[in-house]
Amino acid sequence: MTHWTVRISGAELPVFEYGNPGARSTVLLVHGYPDNRHVFDPLIAELGDQVRVIAYDTRGSGASTLEPAADVSIEQLARDVFAVVESIPELTGKVHVFAHDWGSVQMWEAMASPRATTAFASYTSVSGPSLDHLRQVARARLVRPHRWPSLVGQLARSWYVFGFHVPVLGRRVPDLLARLNAEGEPTPTVADQQRGIGLYRANVLRRVLRGPDPLCDVPTTVVVPTHDRMLSTNLTDGLDRWIPDLRVVRVDAGHWWPYTHPAAAARVLLERVRATG
Repeated sequence: MTHWTVRISGAELPVFEYGNPGARSTVLLVHGYPDNRHVFDPLIAELGDQVRVIAYDTRGSGASTLEPAADVSIEQLARDVFAVVESIPELTGKVHVFAHDWGSVQMWEAMASPRATTAFASYTSVSGPSLDHLRQVARARLVRPHRWPSLVGQLARSWYVFGFHVPVLGRRVPDLLARLNAEGEPTPTVADQQRGIGLYRANVLRRVLRGPDPLCDVPTTVVVPTHDRMLSTNLTDGLDRWIPDLRVVRVDAGHWWPYTHPAAAARVLLERVRATG
């Protein structure tokens, strides 16, 4: 393993390289909340030397450093991703991205950038929907009374999102979420749990209420864990309208599928890598 640091807009992001540095394909792993790069340790072990693997701690998580009042918008998180890609030594070709949870949310923002098709060869998204797609889904269901139950169901699953926006309750939500973790799921650090307060407040409501149309011209696999307590399985409705090369894979697992089922995650990732080239 080798590592280096990317300094960008009030943050220092530690970047780590694993696997085979001479491999034909490079994979970038982007973790979510309330995790850090170590949530991918089992997946990295499964990938072995089949690919070159890059993982990093996103701003405010793990071993990263973040200045007070530094920007944590998904727009900045997307800029962070491009900075990490540009920092990879002797990179030839595009990278294949595998992202989970908030890592996936921020990657949808990066995928909508004009730079996406020159930086990314493929995208595998797990349990992290596009906020712009969520806005479209919510509006479509709101005007169709027979779809209200599915809308209410997703709102119930997302109780913690609203909790983060309540000043007093927000500080307690991370602890409540940690207690809901099932046996075998990763245990977050206290610092990584608290990070979500600013992350959700800076992004969710403003982008669910207003934002650009979703866009992704990168070949994409969306993995849907059918036992995800946070996200409804039908949030993939309509993805094919704005993702030309889309594959949806349903897996019999919970929200932390990449951590609890690393062999299956490696298989799905490598299938997309090989199919894309």
